Amino acid sequence: LAKSGGFLIEAWGDLAKSVGKARQGEDALITGGIFRFFRHPNYTGEIIGWVSSCIAAFLSVAATNGFKSLSVWKSMAPSLVACVLGASGISFVLTTATAGLESRQLEKYGDTEEYKDWVKKSWVGFQMAKSTNEVEEEEESNEEGGDSPATSED
Repeated sequence: LAKSGGFLIEAWGDLAKSVGKARQGEDALITGGIFRFFRHPNYTGEIIGWVSSCIAAFLSVAATNGFKSLSVWKSMAPSLVACVLGASGISFVLTTATAGLESRQLEKYGDTEEYKDWVKKSWVGFQMAKSTNEVEEEEESNEEGGDSPATSED
């Protein structure tokens, strides 16, 4: 269920973005529909889908006498390791992409009230933690009078 829900969020995000860009232009900031809740539904949905698939693999092994027999786990170990590595790899790529897209959107739309309001009300999704340098740069920018949209109290 979570797997399907994740991939449905992703597909809904793709559709909403395509329709929004077709109606409003390629440079438009899409903040309606599913984007009202998720700033990056494509990445968020895909992460939910892949991680759910990995969890489902473990649950399947457990349901196949995995609670009673260690041999089931041993025979499935290579597949389970591949599953974890795959879900981890795609999650790393997508969380990195989310952080990059956040930076590009901030640069492109950061001065607009629409963007500031959207950032306050929507969830960024899963993203890599900021590096110490990025946090320091953001703090310096705030000290110079340039509030970041994510923390602005307008």
